[in-house]
Amino acid sequence: MAVLHDLNQAARYADHLVAIRDGRIVAQSAPGEVVTAEPVRAVSGLEAVIVPDPVVVPGAPWAG
Repeated sequence: MAVLHDLNQAARYADHLVAIRDGRIVAQSAPGEVVTAEPVRAVSGLEAVIVPDPVVVPGAPWAG
């Protein structure tokens, strides 16, 4: 278990994420399910554009 505030690092290395705001769980699942525009907005209040990391995207053409 680790507590990370860097979404890029969390999404790259974790297989399960829990997004929390004000002590309440907003989302929990695999990184691809949690690091999306809606949970990021719910937790941070910021609009976000999520760009997949080509290093860890399974099935991506560049993944080999």
